[in-house]
Amino acid sequence: MIHDYLQENFGYSDFQIGQIRYAVVSILSEISKIIIMGIFFSYIHYFPQYLVAIAVLLTLRTCTGGLHFKHYFSCFLVSLGIIFAGVCLLPLIPVARPLYFILLLGCIIVNYFLAPIVSSYRPVPNGLQIKKSKRQAFYIITVYALIMFIAPTNRYTIAGFWIILLQSAQLIAAKLIKKEEKAEDEASDKTMDI
Repeated sequence: MIHDYLQENFGYSDFQIGQIRYAVVSILSEISKIIIMGIFFSYIHYFPQYLVAIAVLLTLRTCTGGLHFKHYFSCFLVSLGIIFAGVCLLPLIPVARPLYFILLLGCIIVNYFLAPIVSSYRPVPNGLQIKKSKRQAFYIITVYALIMFIAPTNRYTIAGFWIILLQSAQLIAAKLIKKEEKAEDEASDKTMDI
């Protein structure tokens, strides 16, 4: 019904309608995960830290990408695990204040060399988009480091710090997985040539 309406009234092709459908499903999927996780963190009394963590993660992840999963449930579980670790578990580890800034500098370097890592469902970014992503990641992490430098250390800034660190670690994992998949594809292509 909607498909026919879009074709008849706007002249969209099947491919364009497929893109619209993918975008709508993706947005609804992400919103539902954010709401479900919000309920969970509210229930365990970590909702304010969750809000900081999700704001930092979404801001950084939109320009850097990271691990991508084919199924809603696996994506949800990994997202929940990362945010739970960054909000509830890792803040229990005492970290000397100077070490925060050293680790954030490491995150800037990781993001510069590895970002962006996009989903296989999205087009490969061109050189200009890659530079823009790297620049945005640099600005986001640098501004966060300045906030941590100015503001007294508290549970909110610490949660955001751990999310940046985990997102950077996720980029490393995503890059290694992509590299492995590429090697497998090349090996498969060579086998077919024989």
